[in-house]
Parts: sequence; structure tokens; C-alpha cells
Amino acid sequence: MAPAKFDGMKDDDMVEIHSNLGREKHPPTKGFLVAPLIFVFGCLIFVCSIQLAHSTNSFQVHPPQEIVELTEEEKEALRLERKLDSGKKIFTSKCASCHQPNGLGIATQYPPLAGSEWVSANPELITKIILKGLKGEITVKGEKYGTSPAANMVAVPINDREIANVSTYVRNAWGNSASEVFESDVADIRTNTAGQNEQWIGEALQSEYLSGASTE
Repeated sequence: MAPAKFDGMKDDDMVEIHSNLGREKHPPTKGFLVAPLIFVFGCLIFVCSIQLAHSTNSFQVHPPQEIVELTEEEKEALRLERKLDSGKKIFTSKCASCHQPNGLGIATQYPPLAGSEWVSANPELITKIILKGLKGEITVKGEKYGTSPAANMVAVPINDREIANVSTYVRNAWGNSASEVFESDVADIRTNTAGQNEQWIGEALQSEYLSGASTE
């Protein structure tokens, strides 16, 4: 039913009113443009994020470091450097209290390692001592050590790699210059001496490995 205000109007008038309503532009409803603008800004942010990701190394805090190819000589030098660093740490924690950080030992008690013929001899010698320990009198750099049972050295409880590393360090520290000790060699010596439970006797090792060195 038509509203009262349109009572009595002619059909032509009604057609004219509806025609005018179709041509008139109503002001936008409150919030009409908000949703489209949010959508547009959202798309813009999304596109910018993708571009930013491609141009800033995928948001990584630190850019990838340039890959440097080392020569075989450089690789070998780096390997030995790391081995010596490891050996130094082991020496500091396991051996320095007796032989001192400078390798000079303690007079009449613990022999020096710096310049020691025991250190620079066949690497089997230092390996055997670390594995089983040492007791009895020995001569190092012309001085007597081991005259007191309190100065006896016990076995050092470290694995084959650690023995190889610390032996290599000792043989190349404080002016020493001797060949590297390898883990495989330590493993062989450990296997060959597995049945020995006692410490090595100083005189026996000295006779076997240092017979050509002066003991005076």
C-alpha cells in the first residue's frame, strides 16, 4: 500500500518522482570508503614486504659471508693450528700445575718440558708416559728428577685424540720443534700396552729411547 503522502498523485507524477530518484546521487554512507582503503593499503604493504625480502637477504640479520676457497697448504695449516690450540687447553687443565704454563717445571720435583730431550724424542715416549704414567729416577737436561715417590707421574685419563693434541702441542711449544703426534699412532700404542697396569719405570724408558743422550 502506497504511503499517505503519495495519495491522490497521478501515475505520471509517480513515474517522474521515481525517475528523479534514479538520477540523484546520495552522499556515501559513513565508513563507506574505509574498507576499500584498508584493502588497498594491505595489498600495498604485502607487495612492499615481498620486494623488501628480496632486497634484504630474506630478512637475515647477518648477510652470508663470502665463501673463500683455501689451498691445500692453507687447510693443513688451519688443521694444525686448531690441533695446537686444543693441545694447549688440555695442557693448561691437566699438566700445567706440575710442569708450569711456561714448560719449565719445578726444580728437583717436576722436570721441564721446554727443551727436554724426553719431549723431542720418538713420539712413542711421551705417548707411553701420558698413557701409563712414570715413576723412578730420570735425567732431564742433565738434572735428576723422580728421586721422591711424591714426584711420580700418574696416567692422564684422556682419550687418544686428546693425547695426540697435547703431545703435539708440547713438542712444538716453548721453542720445541718436533713432529706431530697422530691419533692413530696413540691408538696403536694404547692397544699394544693394554696389558700393562703399572707405571713405566723411568730408567727403562730412558734406556730404550734416550740411550744416545747424555744422562749427566
